[in-house]
Amino acid sequence: MVHRLSLRFALFLLLGQTLSGCDLLFIPQIFPPEMDLVQPRDTVWLRSGLDSLRLEFRIRDEDGDLGRDSGDQTRDLWLLEVRYGFPPFDSTYREFSVPNLTPRGANKVVDAQLELLLDPFDVRADLDVDSFKLFAVLRDRSGNFSPVLSLPTVHLWKATN
Repeated sequence: MVHRLSLRFALFLLLGQTLSGCDLLFIPQIFPPEMDLVQPRDTVWLRSGLDSLRLEFRIRDEDGDLGRDSGDQTRDLWLLEVRYGFPPFDSTYREFSVPNLTPRGANKVVDAQLELLLDPFDVRADLDVDSFKLFAVLRDRSGNFSPVLSLPTVHLWKATN
């Protein structure tokens, strides 16, 4: 009985030492992308139906798996538009494809600028002034999401021609 127990214990130690160098126990690190807004920094005023909104982001990713090749139309950037007023918290979202930002070579760290030019927004019916808030989120090819980024409030007014 003692001999069997010591044999099992020795086998267990041998198995433990063997598996300690095994790649099966390797747990990959997760590197979610990071995104910050460069421009605009403050509240934005736009003329309804006339002014486009230019957004500039700084994007970073440790493992460099950001964006898609030109033929891939997978959406990896979302902007949620939340309108104030009535109906309360009326919201829509826009989807974008991010170009492949993976650098060539051994160093795959991405530190890039991404610029979006959004078509003019319209004031909702029966309003002269409207406002909304944008929220942005980015996903890398591994499926990791950036923290949700809150953008400055956008105010719209009807332009008089």
